[in-house]
Amino acid sequence: MQPGFNLGGIVVTEDQKALVVAQGNTGKLWRFSLKSGKVKLVKTGSADLVNADGLVLQGNKLTVVRNFSKQIAKLKLSADGRKAKLIRQFASSPDRVLTTAKELRGEILYVDSKFDEQIASGPYEVIADPTR
Repeated sequence: MQPGFNLGGIVVTEDQKALVVAQGNTGKLWRFSLKSGKVKLVKTGSADLVNADGLVLQGNKLTVVRNFSKQIAKLKLSADGRKAKLIRQFASSPDRVLTTAKELRGEILYVDSKFDEQIASGPYEVIADPTR
């Protein structure tokens, strides 16, 4: 066990046979088989996913919101969720700590949970452009 946020975002694989879950404190993705219950590490190569929090899967494109790292990672996830390849990674707004996201009509919306404030207070925001 490591300090920090443990399991966070969760998506169902494209083949509907497993869940992929983000472990923020280690930067790992885990695959949970829905049939057997077995858990295995998703092979992500050298992708830096520390502080992985929110996950959104659109087809085979996995978006990983990296809260305190203030990064958004885009990966190509295999249909069975066993491996993912980093496509690109970019900085989110330095003035926000985005924690989770959700797809709406093909667009990804991000939540600014104000985790950068000593005592988080609203207004909390849902935004479409993570770089602003």
